[in-house]
Amino acid sequence: MEFNATFLVTAISFVIFTLIMNLIFYKPIYNIINKRKNFIDNTNSLAENANSEAENILNSREKELSKSLDNSKKIVAEKTNEANNRASEIIKNAKQQAADKVVEAKNKLQEDKNRLDKNIVPEIENLADLITSKVMEN
Repeated sequence: MEFNATFLVTAISFVIFTLIMNLIFYKPIYNIINKRKNFIDNTNSLAENANSEAENILNSREKELSKSLDNSKKIVAEKTNEANNRASEIIKNAKQQAADKVVEAKNKLQEDKNRLDKNIVPEIENLADLITSKVMEN
């Protein structure tokens, strides 16, 4: 294999061509690729941060909703207990009043019976006398 000036000129022109291509074509493309990579990396990082922040907000909202639900259940249970207690007390009072009225009515009936018995006894005696006198007359 012979090395002559053409080979040397070709080698030098290839090196110069490579340097020129590197300066004009490859470095700008490499810079654009790096800028895009950095942009994509930054965008991914921002998206991950936003996603993480959204998850945190969602979790805090869920906790707040859970607390609110628990509080509302407690309030409903308390109000239900209060209503049940009130209803029990009202029923108890109504039963007591009904029992008092029944006792009062029984007492009044007993008094009326006693009064009627006192009034009827003389009438029964009169009727018995009348019947005996009529039977004796015949």
